[in-house]
Amino acid sequence: MSTSEIEISELFFKMTEPLTDDKELSDKKRRSFRGVSAEQRQAERYEKLIEAGLQSFGTHGFYRVTVREICAEAKLTERYFYESFKNHEELLVAVYQRLIKGMQQVIISSILAEENKEPKHLIRLGLTVFLRYVSNDPRIARILFIDVPHVRFENAVLIRDTMSSFDTLLQQFGQVMFPRFAETGLNVDLLTAGLNGANVHIVMRWVHSGFAQPFDEVLESCFVLFAAMADYLAKP
Repeated sequence: MSTSEIEISELFFKMTEPLTDDKELSDKKRRSFRGVSAEQRQAERYEKLIEAGLQSFGTHGFYRVTVREICAEAKLTERYFYESFKNHEELLVAVYQRLIKGMQQVIISSILAEENKEPKHLIRLGLTVFLRYVSNDPRIARILFIDVPHVRFENAVLIRDTMSSFDTLLQQFGQVMFPRFAETGLNVDLLTAGLNGANVHIVMRWVHSGFAQPFDEVLESCFVLFAAMADYLAKP
């Protein structure tokens, strides 16, 4: 395994760690019910609410969904909703973080599995996986590119930190694939934020149009920006 492959592997394990700690359950020992502990039952209810949030927010939109409707979708009482979440905004944040983590995992997994490690090939592959992840499930597209950008979150810092994880991911890949990345004199933070921001706006327009533009056209529009960066960094 080459040095860059090892570094990418280390990056994978680093980026697939939880973005934030999941809601911690009480350390107190609780009674089991039919062989299932209280912690397991709560974890199962949490997952049902996450799935219900994905379905409800992704189908109807954040502002058109109530806690009662989410509970009906999850087939749980409101008591169990408030066991895990303070309000439906907190659930949206949890769903959003789950989607972002899943997206990062599938992108990194695809890159690790690819034999051709040529930088621009990996860039195209990563963008292809990203766009497929968004376009294959309209619920995901709506939450990531319609709801989250327009909701005024109480915990805005958490959302910003989650979004900035993509800047970090791009920076780390840049350092692995282009050893002189940090020696260019460029402001790496601004560069990666700009690339990711442009990428997000392209995809946001695509989502708002109902995926009107052909997939390959959107892919090429995203790719040309990253390819230009790769060509610049590849200069001796």
